[in-house]
Amino acid sequence: MRRTALTLLAAVATVLGLAACDPSTSTSGKSTAPAVAATSAGAPAAPAAGDTAPSAAPPAAAPAGGGDAAKDAEITKCTVNDLLKMPEAEVRITNHSSKSSNYIVQLEFTDASGTRIAEGAAATNNLAPNQAAVQKAPGAAQVSGKVNCRITNVTRYAAP
Repeated sequence: MRRTALTLLAAVATVLGLAACDPSTSTSGKSTAPAVAATSAGAPAAPAAGDTAPSAAPPAAAPAGGGDAAKDAEITKCTVNDLLKMPEAEVRITNHSSKSSNYIVQLEFTDASGTRIAEGAAATNNLAPNQAAVQKAPGAAQVSGKVNCRITNVTRYAAP
């Protein structure tokens, strides 16, 4: 199990490095879902019906290079872990492409004033066309108070 986790971590780091070199595969700065607030107790503040309300924000513009990976990820839940006091987002990734794909979704967690207080990432591999996966994206900093979650980058590449 530890070896698998280390292998996945190394793969994510490699892909992030490669994605930084290829702007046509990412959607830096684009959000596909509105920020969802969470109380420090982990209970969602809005929307009240389970944090799964569709986005009321206008759709993000396509990134340079014509990629549409930003449309493949959405935040379905934004909370603060009761025990660890760390932010956590649940991300639904749906492959809208015609090929099996691997994804890395990067997020930021901000406080009520909009200041970034943590970052997180979710990844999934070999997602078939029209298949969806739900992944958790934990933040790596302890927080207090309300937290907002926002997708900052989605990278999709064809699975080998």
